[in-house]
Amino acid sequence: MSTTEILAELPALSPDELESVWQTAGQLLEGRSLSASPELVAAVDEADASWAKDGGVPIEEVRRKLG
Repeated sequence: MSTTEILAELPALSPDELESVWQTAGQLLEGRSLSASPELVAAVDEADASWAKDGGVPIEEVRRKLG
C-alpha cells in the first residue's frame, strides 16, 4: 500500500484506530531525527513567540510535559 493510499484511508478510521496509528508511528520513529521545512520551523517559532507574549504556555514547558 502506498503512502497516498494510507493517507486517503485515515479519515475513515475511528478515534481509537487513529490513536493506534499515531502510537505505532511514534514507536517506529523513536530515535530517528525528522527534518522540518524552514517554513514549519518559522511557524513554530512565531507561534511560540505569540503564546509567550499573550500569556500562553512557553514551548519549553510544553516540551517538558510531553517529554
